[in-house]
Amino acid sequence: MLRPIFWPVIVPSLLFAVGVGATVPVLVLSALSLGASDALSSAVVSLMGAASLLFTVPVGILIDKIGDRKAMIFGTSAAVAITALLVLSLSGSVAKPLSLILYIVLLMLLAPVQDIWGLARQAVVAEKMPAVHMGRAMTALGGTQRVGNLIGPMISAMLLLWFPLWSVYIFSALCAVLAVIVLCVPALNRGFDAVPSQTTASTPVVNPAEGPAPSKLDVRWKAVLLAGVSVTILSLARAVQPMMIQLWGVHIHLHESGISLLVALGAALELVLMFPGGYIKDWLGRSAVLIVCLVIFGSGFLVMSVQPVLLWTILAVIVMAIGNGLGAGVNMTIGADLSPKVGRAKFLGIWAIFNNSGKLGGPALVAGLLAVATLPLALVSTGVLTIAGAAWMGLFASTVKLPKGVKERPAKRR
Repeated sequence: MLRPIFWPVIVPSLLFAVGVGATVPVLVLSALSLGASDALSSAVVSLMGAASLLFTVPVGILIDKIGDRKAMIFGTSAAVAITALLVLSLSGSVAKPLSLILYIVLLMLLAPVQDIWGLARQAVVAEKMPAVHMGRAMTALGGTQRVGNLIGPMISAMLLLWFPLWSVYIFSALCAVLAVIVLCVPALNRGFDAVPSQTTASTPVVNPAEGPAPSKLDVRWKAVLLAGVSVTILSLARAVQPMMIQLWGVHIHLHESGISLLVALGAALELVLMFPGGYIKDWLGRSAVLIVCLVIFGSGFLVMSVQPVLLWTILAVIVMAIGNGLGAGVNMTIGADLSPKVGRAKFLGIWAIFNNSGKLGGPALVAGLLAVATLPLALVSTGVLTIAGAAWMGLFASTVKLPKGVKERPAKRR
C-alpha cells in the first residue's frame, strides 16, 4: 500500500525528521552559548512558532504554484543552506553580538522552510493515495516525525560527547542533503510518477469566458472550522505534553536522566501504537479516532495530577502516549479528507493554521496558568480542555461528515 510513496516521500521525510529531531534539544543551548539570557533562549522556540504561523498560508500558496515535488526539493535545499549558516554563527566565525542576531534570524527562516517540506509531502500523499488507504498513509507520514523525535536526539547526544555544539547542525544538514538526493534520483521515483494523481484526473477545465482558474477553493468551510477546533486542541495538548512531563518531573524531585527516560518511554510507545492507529483511522473513521485520541490523551493529564509520585507519573505518561499514538497523523488525514482536488496545497496551508495555533498557544497557556495558579491545576485544566475537544468533535461529527471507515464501503456498492 505504501510502495508508491516509500522512496519519494517516506524515506526523505524520515531523513529530514531525524535531522530536525537532532537539533531540537540544542536550540536553547545554542542560544545560551551565544550569550542569550534564559528568557531570550526560551523565547527562541516561540519565535519559530510565530514565524511558522505567520508564513503558513503563503507557504501553501507557493507550493500550489510551483508543485509539490519542486517544493519538497526547494524546502530541503533551503534547509541545507540555512543550517550551514547556523554552523557559521555557532563556530565563532562571527562576532558574538552579531552571531546571536544571525542565529535567531536563521531559526525564524528555518521554521517556514520546514513547513514547506511538511505541507508539500502531505499534499503529495493526499493526491496519490486513495481514500481507503489515506489514514494509514498519513499515519506512516506522521510516524516519520516520531521516529525523528526519538532517533535524532539520541544521535545528537552521542555527537556532543566528542564534538562541539555545532556538529549537531552539520549532521542535520547531511540528513537534508541525503533527502534531496533521494528526491532527485529518477530510479527511486519512477513508480511514484507512474501512479495517476487524483487531482489530475478530476481537474475541471476552465472556460476562457470565465477568466483564469478561480482562486476560490471549493471547500466545506463550516466543516473545516468545526474540525479545526478539535485539531487545534489536539495540537495544543501535544505541545504541552513534553513541557508538563519535565515540569512535573522537577516537581516530584526526579533526576534529569529520569525525566529524559520518561520522555523516551512516551515516544517509544507512540511509535509502536501509530501502526494500529493508522488501520483504526481507515476502519472506524477519522472522527471516532480523533475523539478517542483526545479522551485518552486528556485523561493522561488528569492522571498525572492525582498524586506527586513516580508510579502515577509513569502511568500518566503511558496513558498520554496511548492517546497520542493512536491519533498519529489524524490531523493530516482530516486535512486531506477536507481538501479540494484543485488548490489542495493552498488549502493545506490554511489547514495548518489550526495545528500551528495549537503549537504556539499551548506553551503560552501553560505559562499563563503557572503565573496565576499551581502546576496540578495547570495539568487539570489542560486535561479538561483536551477532553472538551473530544466532546466538541462528537457534537459536530455529523456536520463535519468525515469518512466513517472502510467497513461501510461494501454496503454502498450493493
